Amino acid sequence: EEIKKGFLSSLGILFLRKFYEAIIADKHSFCAIVKIDNKTVGFVAGTADVGKFYKYFLKNYFFILMLIILPKLFNFFAIKKIFDNFFYTKKTENLPKAELLAIAVKKEFQNKGIGIQLLYKFISEIKNRQIDSFKVLVGKELKSLNFYKKNGFQLLREINLHGKQQSLIFIYKVS
Repeated sequence: EEIKKGFLSSLGILFLRKFYEAIIADKHSFCAIVKIDNKTVGFVAGTADVGKFYKYFLKNYFFILMLIILPKLFNFFAIKKIFDNFFYTKKTENLPKAELLAIAVKKEFQNKGIGIQLLYKFISEIKNRQIDSFKVLVGKELKSLNFYKKNGFQLLREINLHGKQQSLIFIYKVS
């Protein structure tokens, strides 16, 4: 509900359901949630190796993904964005393989420390996997930029993803 901008969200709820299901099922990836009064109010998802995750995702979900995104396959720009997304790892070859893929908190629970709690859960899992740094890709226009900046992420560079969309790559070094 809270991640409305961005390419993955544009593919619809069924796609996102399969995407996060794959994160949970993939041995290289992980997801954590925060619940309040038995309601999920936030989540974080990431992977120790984004390339391996996308290979797993395509291998295990290919046919269902084709059914879900079939209507979009008739649009050249949508096809280009899909391939950009799956192959953007080529643009980040010399960067950490680990990546924070998503972090979100329901609007009514934002600014209450839940985002930081989720980030710490993510960092803890990264440490458990003996990974010393990870990246996050953030749309240049998103308000979450300040969250990353104030929580120790270092801006590395800007990349062009999906045509006009400018994204920033941040790195976090785990201590």
